[in-house]
Amino acid sequence: MIQKWLYRLCLIFGNDSSLEMFRKENRKPETVADVWFIFRDHFQGLTLYNPLGLLAGIVFTACIFKPWWFAALNNDYFFIHAYPFILRHDLPSDALDYVIETPLVGVVFLLWLLLSYLFLAFWGSTLPGKKGRLFLLADGIFMLLYTGGFYLALWYAMSRVNLPVTGYSSVSASVQVDIHMHWLKPYFIAIGSGAICILSALVHGVGTIRLGRKDNAP
Repeated sequence: MIQKWLYRLCLIFGNDSSLEMFRKENRKPETVADVWFIFRDHFQGLTLYNPLGLLAGIVFTACIFKPWWFAALNNDYFFIHAYPFILRHDLPSDALDYVIETPLVGVVFLLWLLLSYLFLAFWGSTLPGKKGRLFLLADGIFMLLYTGGFYLALWYAMSRVNLPVTGYSSVSASVQVDIHMHWLKPYFIAIGSGAICILSALVHGVGTIRLGRKDNAP
């Protein structure tokens, strides 16, 4: 079972030259040592085939550490910052029933997921041919799906308290609370990064940059 997973891992991440060596030896790459060889060989012959795709991944990653949505309460007396993996606010304790906190395990998972998009952009940008294009295409789709999922999650949270996602509104609790809500630039930049990552697949292989020295040795 483990050998099958290792074999699939090598097929997914291995470049053609690395996999060809195993074909010449008439065997499948299905050990930990084979996986290590696949990754080592990739970095030894590291070549950037798509600077645009890699740049899109870097920009998207930079955006995840900035808030995507903001709410100001009572003329900026309180605030809510919605990051793509965590919610930051300074609300008083009697207002916590109106927000949905992400548990620590959820924060860790979402952060890991978001950072994996940078890895996919890097790997796709340094893989030649069709496989590199597919990596970047999939990565861009994942980025856009995440930004869409973020919108839906925010819409659901706001609908629980009968508030719009953007605009001006108010909530009647012990006192009336005025709220102003709007999207922030990093959210739109993240969407643009996902779209550019997809489009970069069209120019994959144009203007390659050799970064490593090839030295095949199983």
